[in-house]
Amino acid sequence: MWRATFFVVLLASASAAAFVARQPRAQYAIQTGRILDPRTGQFEHGAVLLISGTRIMDVVPAARFNASLADSTIDLRRFTVLPGLIDAHVHLAIGGPVAQTALADLRAGFTTVVDLGARSLRLLRIRDSINSGAIQGPRVLAAGMWVGIKGGVCEFNGLGIEGTADAFRARIRENVQGGADLIKLCVSGWPNGAHTNPLKYELSDDVLIAAVDESRKSGKLVIAHDISLRGVQAALRAGVQGFAHAPYVDSATALQLKARNAFIIPTIASLVGSDTSPASRDLVRSLALAHKLGVTLVFGTDGGVLPHGRNAEEFLALAQAGVSPLEAIRAATINAARAFALADSLGYLARGMAADIIAVEGNPQENLSALQRPTFVMLRGRVIPLQ
Repeated sequence: MWRATFFVVLLASASAAAFVARQPRAQYAIQTGRILDPRTGQFEHGAVLLISGTRIMDVVPAARFNASLADSTIDLRRFTVLPGLIDAHVHLAIGGPVAQTALADLRAGFTTVVDLGARSLRLLRIRDSINSGAIQGPRVLAAGMWVGIKGGVCEFNGLGIEGTADAFRARIRENVQGGADLIKLCVSGWPNGAHTNPLKYELSDDVLIAAVDESRKSGKLVIAHDISLRGVQAALRAGVQGFAHAPYVDSATALQLKARNAFIIPTIASLVGSDTSPASRDLVRSLALAHKLGVTLVFGTDGGVLPHGRNAEEFLALAQAGVSPLEAIRAATINAARAFALADSLGYLARGMAADIIAVEGNPQENLSALQRPTFVMLRGRVIPLQ
């Protein structure tokens, strides 16, 4: 009997030694208490994330981890670890200097943001500086200049466009040539106007069709500021894929959104806040209806309107609209990653994925407010100081 036991122990030791021998050296080893996988809603307990460069090199059980094969070990065993969060609607040039707003979003646990409109193409150069590491901030996708009519919701000191569809095509080409990652159209006004007159929207049908066509020629995703019911219907006919802000929709329109794989970026915290007017109540009800009928939600805050760094307040606003904690987390992880063609790198933590990692106290599926206080943030394999 003792010989059989000795033989089993010998085999286990040899197996462990072989694993150590072939395990490449990691820059960081992150010991976790539990990792939340947004795809399943399940936790993986006691795993170690091995980080090499900008990627997760491996995820191994604690029992198989050899601390001598990592340059540095980070102990997060008291915390819940999640993939870095994605805010799909910010304006980095609103709310303070860009270096300040970008860092605030990053320290809040949002390792990727999407800038949905600026007054000039200069924001695209700032995006490049952030993405290169010259300015500290999250990974940034940016739309360049807003595309809307003269005197409309996105006028902003002369930015609005006069003329035919060709003028709108020209603005889109200008954005694309400047390096825009996507295109932002301004289709309707704000909730009060859209609630009062659901038939009104600012871009004519021919302009909408031309704008989407021009964007698609360059392979660019099109997102619309579009809140009125008829505006959403027109944008869907033109082929718009994403809707910035929760729109007013009926059941038929919500089902069209789902059928066309369109998504909504609700920004409920900034649009509604504590307002209890009929327009706000109906907007929340509309979002709840769209969610119930299966429309994909992508997390966004309108950062700059909602102060940068307070992004996670949107989680609580979504919960008040009837979105479950897990679905709210999915909106800021796997849903957003898929919407912006980043799902091969972002949205969950696994071997080969980007080393964008955050940690929070407690269980965010039981208490979403935990996401407002990250205790650890890593972006592309770099630990971000939180002060």
